[in-house]
Amino acid sequence: MRVFAIGDMHLESGTGKTMDRFGEHWRNHDRKIFDSWERIGRDDDVLIIAGDTSWAMRMEEAQPDLARIGQMKGLKVLIKGNHDYWWQSLAKMTRVLHPSIKIAHASSIIVERVAIAGTRGWLCPNDLFSRPGDEKIYEREVGRLRTALKQLETRRNDFDRLIVALHYPPTNEKHEPSGFTQLIDEHGAHACVYGHLHGEAIATALTGLRNRTIYYVVSADAVDFAPAEIEL
Repeated sequence: MRVFAIGDMHLESGTGKTMDRFGEHWRNHDRKIFDSWERIGRDDDVLIIAGDTSWAMRMEEAQPDLARIGQMKGLKVLIKGNHDYWWQSLAKMTRVLHPSIKIAHASSIIVERVAIAGTRGWLCPNDLFSRPGDEKIYEREVGRLRTALKQLETRRNDFDRLIVALHYPPTNEKHEPSGFTQLIDEHGAHACVYGHLHGEAIATALTGLRNRTIYYVVSADAVDFAPAEIEL
């Protein structure tokens, strides 16, 4: 089993919100993503989709995109993004999602001795784009990651590798420590994957080895519209 990740697929879902306006490299980006996964993916792989999956506003509108993801090879693990307005409760989503799609939102799953703990995340303190009120949401998201990791405490013998999956970066652009990185360090995560950053902002991303954890920015344009393999 291999693990890959990609975020910010921003599938159109009939909304007419194509991504071309963000640059020519976004033209037909969905085809690039699905074609690349068809080429490199295997049925026993895991694909983490790190948020901002569909532009849909309601679950029924997101169904074509989610059905398309359901037909992709392997097990797919969905993380909530800031634009996933269609997102509903775990119970409601489980009833309609393809069996090959799992949810990691303030929760964790274990697949063949690899644990994945996920939540959306939020802007970290002192972030260039933070606004009044962000601190409260940030603290709530740190709490959700703590909850996801706590679920694994009684199953420590069931996994050998831990991946933390977020949508937002786990630090501000200065890479200062945060509640997210503290939890990642405390639990000895082997990897952290996240998206959200686009264009010039990708250059500000925390990537590579920090303490014992390898950080990956996997927004679609950061990985050239092909899921990135996670080193385990």
